[in-house]
Amino acid sequence: MHIMENTLHSEPALMWTINDFPAYGNLSGCVVKGYKACPICGDDTPSHRLKNGHKICYIGHRKWLPINHPYRRQRAAFNGKPEYGIPPEPLTGEEVLHMVENGDRVCWKKKSIFFDLEYWKYLPVRHALDVMHIEKNVCDSIIGTLLEIPGKNKDGIAARLDLLNMGVKTDLQPEYGERRTRLPPGPWNLSRAEKREVCNSFYGMKVPEGYSSNIKNLVSLQDSRLLGLKSHDCHTLMQQLLPVAIRSVLEKPARYMKVLKGYVQNRTRPEGCIAERYIAEEAGCTVSVVDQDLLNQAHLYVLENTEEVLPYIEQHMIHIKTAYPKFRKRTKWLQDKHNSTFIQWLRFKVQSELEEDNHSVSENLRWLAAGPNMAVPLYRSYLIKGIKFNIKAQDDVRTTQNSGVYLLAHTMQVASAKDKNPILSNMGFYGVIQEIWDLDYQKFTIPVFREYNDVIDDEVLGDVIIECEPFTRGMPNVDTFDELVGELGGQNIRGGCEDIWIE
Repeated sequence: MHIMENTLHSEPALMWTINDFPAYGNLSGCVVKGYKACPICGDDTPSHRLKNGHKICYIGHRKWLPINHPYRRQRAAFNGKPEYGIPPEPLTGEEVLHMVENGDRVCWKKKSIFFDLEYWKYLPVRHALDVMHIEKNVCDSIIGTLLEIPGKNKDGIAARLDLLNMGVKTDLQPEYGERRTRLPPGPWNLSRAEKREVCNSFYGMKVPEGYSSNIKNLVSLQDSRLLGLKSHDCHTLMQQLLPVAIRSVLEKPARYMKVLKGYVQNRTRPEGCIAERYIAEEAGCTVSVVDQDLLNQAHLYVLENTEEVLPYIEQHMIHIKTAYPKFRKRTKWLQDKHNSTFIQWLRFKVQSELEEDNHSVSENLRWLAAGPNMAVPLYRSYLIKGIKFNIKAQDDVRTTQNSGVYLLAHTMQVASAKDKNPILSNMGFYGVIQEIWDLDYQKFTIPVFREYNDVIDDEVLGDVIIECEPFTRGMPNVDTFDELVGELGGQNIRGGCEDIWIE
């Protein structure tokens, strides 16, 4: 920008481009089709060619989900395998420029002309995808498959055979006859009455002015389909309208019984266990996002009191002593280093073991290593093995008290704050429960107490996190997704729906 003779001369700068995926390839020089079509994964793109569909599918998208997301462990709903991978880091502009200039063009077909701009390689974001284009394509495919619109329906003989080859939903394989082929109705197939019901729901919708097109004009009741959807119409359908229209025809899976069965600890008295746990949960609960340091403290306590994690603790201490040989005799320094690094070390350690073919990592350990959800339910009362615990605020308005606790811990003891040679021995702690947390590890929860110690100076020990049931015996068994499906019958064929016949 220059100022000369009271005239302002400005020079525009290109910050990034916004386009659909094919245009992304033209502008960035990246390959956007074939086996290496992911700009982020590059050479490690998880691609698979469909033998019958004659297309390449990309099945590694679950690695971008949070490490403890339940979709990662589902097999039957995806490609028959769990996903344990972690997402790769995107290449910087300088890394991309170095690759294309040095002939490493497996995933790059040319050098982008934008690199002629001196600043282009330093931009953290150079190209962005237009979400509206992608959302419209996804919406057209979903609507076309649900309503079986010719030309947009993604279900067919080729798709069913590809599922069979992948070992997924094998009960939906085509059944060949003399003249026609029968496709068993899948969970996504609707009966004629259900299609009419969905279309009537769209037909009767009224939205505020300017919100979207007149939905009524997009519905064809004669052949039960939606026509002429624009990009913004697809956006409103996907975000808000489709869940409302389709809700009445969705199957109602009886999954709450699985929750109730999880309450049972004494199999001879299941009804009593269910009643006690349900009443305790009804005692009052709020969900709060707690401080990360406090959450890590609680999570570390859970890990160090779980028998299955003990071998990893020993490995980590050996790792620290090897990495810092000068401090191998300083017990307090080693313990502090262990406390501050063990959570992340365990997460990567378990992650690397899961990527091996014959790993021995259990489901419990995998979810423990992933860590708890930051949104923590806080209870005022909690019932554990017939004993009711209250927080202090709950006891303050009662005539009885159940908030006092005692913990005998094998912990490090020092003579003073300057003592650099602590000893490990048993030490008793008395305290009052201030908060009851229910740490959510996705497939099971573990209650812990946060209590204030009134005997020892809080500036020395701070808040003490203690658990309230033995982890070595009380850790719940985690069912896999396929076991849950098997419990419900393992059927993908949708009942009450007409068969699909193809000439």
